[in-house]
Amino acid sequence: MNAQQAVQTVQGDQPIQQADPHGVNTPEHDADILDFEALKHAFLLNRRLVALILVLGLALGIASIVMMPRIYTARASVQIDQQTRKVLATEDNDPAASAADADRFLQTQVDVLGSRSMAKRVSDVLGLAASDNFMQRTTGHAPGNLAVGEREDLVIDTLQKSLQVDLPHNSRVVGVMFKSRDPVLAAQIANTFVAEFIKGNIQRKFSASSYSLDFLNTQLGMAKSRLEDSERTLITYSRTAGLIDASAGAVPVGQPQGPQSLVTANLVELNQRSGVAKAERLQAEERWRQASSTPLMQLPEVLSNSAVQQLLQNRAQLSSKLEELRAHLKPEHPSVVQANTELEELDKEARILAESIRGSIKNQYLVAVRQDDAIQAAVRGLKGDTLSEQDRSVRYNILKREVDTNRQLYDSLLQRYKEVSAASGVAVNNIAQVDIAEAPRKPTSPRKIVNLAAAMALAVVAAGLAVLLRARVSDTITDPREVESRLHIPLLGAVPVDPSGAPLATLLSPKSDIAEAYHAIRTAIELSSASGTPASLLLTSNRPSEGKSTSSYALARDFALLGKRVLLIDADLRRPTLHRLLDIDNDGDGFSSVLAHKLEIEKAVVTTSIENLSFLPSGPIPPDPANLIAGSALGEMLAKVHADYDLVVLDSPPVLSLADTPQLSAAVQATIFVMEAGTVQVKAARQSLDRLQRSGGHLLGGIVSKYDARTASGNYGYVDGYSYGS
Repeated sequence: MNAQQAVQTVQGDQPIQQADPHGVNTPEHDADILDFEALKHAFLLNRRLVALILVLGLALGIASIVMMPRIYTARASVQIDQQTRKVLATEDNDPAASAADADRFLQTQVDVLGSRSMAKRVSDVLGLAASDNFMQRTTGHAPGNLAVGEREDLVIDTLQKSLQVDLPHNSRVVGVMFKSRDPVLAAQIANTFVAEFIKGNIQRKFSASSYSLDFLNTQLGMAKSRLEDSERTLITYSRTAGLIDASAGAVPVGQPQGPQSLVTANLVELNQRSGVAKAERLQAEERWRQASSTPLMQLPEVLSNSAVQQLLQNRAQLSSKLEELRAHLKPEHPSVVQANTELEELDKEARILAESIRGSIKNQYLVAVRQDDAIQAAVRGLKGDTLSEQDRSVRYNILKREVDTNRQLYDSLLQRYKEVSAASGVAVNNIAQVDIAEAPRKPTSPRKIVNLAAAMALAVVAAGLAVLLRARVSDTITDPREVESRLHIPLLGAVPVDPSGAPLATLLSPKSDIAEAYHAIRTAIELSSASGTPASLLLTSNRPSEGKSTSSYALARDFALLGKRVLLIDADLRRPTLHRLLDIDNDGDGFSSVLAHKLEIEKAVVTTSIENLSFLPSGPIPPDPANLIAGSALGEMLAKVHADYDLVVLDSPPVLSLADTPQLSAAVQATIFVMEAGTVQVKAARQSLDRLQRSGGHLLGGIVSKYDARTASGNYGYVDGYSYGS
């Protein structure tokens, strides 16, 4: 591969991107959205503009601090509870609200606090719309010639704009802040907003209670009238039907309410007695049956009778005495006879008494039978009366239920009316003031740090926009990487500007930045193709004084110091300068003489003080350099010198609109385009490159010269900031 294969030609007006010969950034990398290196370079390049804008921003921030009016903010706070504390335990209980409902409730209260009606209440209480004093103290100016309504609207609008309500998250304490130029007025209005907010809330509750009382009073009157009418209707019907309500007096044991009519009450009572009589009859009958079948003296009633027991006890004693007498006396003995007589008398008395007891049991049975029969007869009679009364009780029961319903409604309304009446006089507010606003000692606006930060932020943004806009509209190459991104040619290297103003003297120092830069460019040229360094190099530029001659000399010298045989040719036949750099006289023959076949090139070549470096001066300036170069002599000369030299370096005139350089570029193996940083125009450079490539020249790459190393944003052939140790 030769040097021509290392350079891709340009097709049409848009050059084709060439391969990077020495590993510098590619255009694709330069096209990144956020190229921080390019931004850094742009800001450093425009550092004076950026500094000016930042100074103006700082001045603007200071001016805003000095000129802005002092605004004071007074802050009061209120606690807003969703549920009211209970005093009488009869107030309505708000249902437990969810978190979303609680947030909506608090936001509603905040909206009420900042409403226009609340601002009007504050204005009316303080009399703010009566004069222009409020506007003058709050805003610093008071528009004159305003009607009363217009001034009031302006005051209300100002109150709403100057009021700020702060609702913190997860808190029921709401901050009420008011801004004004007068600190005392700010505190007064903030406290008035809080006071009127609390009063308004109480008034709304009282209005709701008053409405409830009026409504309940109306409903209570209507319920009372309905109750009275229904009771009259019930009494009238009961009299007509002959129904007597006995439910209030005839209440059986264990029942909450007695029978409604007298007949029913009697029937219930007799029915209960009938059960008792029936049980007593059965019991008496059983006693009599037992008494009839049991021996007289074995009846339990007889045995349990105290008189019978006394007789039996006396008989036992007498029987014992009789046995003793019989043991000692004969039966005919008067004592024995008397004792037998007394014993018989006792037995007779006992039988008589037992008979009376059995007769008493029989009489009790007969009485129970008669009572049961009488009660059963009365129950049968009352059953008929009750069945007759039930037909008349249907209408009565309907009227009675209506009376009970009306009475329950009346009692509930009366109870509710009493509760609301009591609660309306003890209205507990769910809003309480926490902090009282005091006149602030320090203004809240302007804030020095915020103003300065905002001004500097705007200045930074403005500086960035200015830099970007300037970079957009700029048509010059300032960053060496733009050679690849905007001109689409490889960047061989960048040569920094010489601060001493004597680049040749600096170049002689091998440790200088300029020398290191040309070393890097020389290495890039050597690596431009697989076959090594091209045999002939042409250095040109878009316009004069861009550093092409210095670069030609520096590269030729660098290659010669490596041991290569180098011929440096001053091919600028219009304004030659290389002879001055080499301090060689240009009055004799030279390049123009060789092209004109006046002498052989060996006789025109001059030996320099640098080993392996020969120089061919431009010679006499011809009247028509373009025609002289266009001949075949240039190709013959280059073919001849290739045998004697390893490298031929030609310093050509600028491209401009001249024909010299395109002809020279077509004759050599590679062309290098030199550009001065910050001065070369992109459009002109593209035109020059197009002319070179259309002429058949093979463009190896570009060199950026005279760029300020302090604004460099990358490494272009030498190590920035790295120097040899002393």
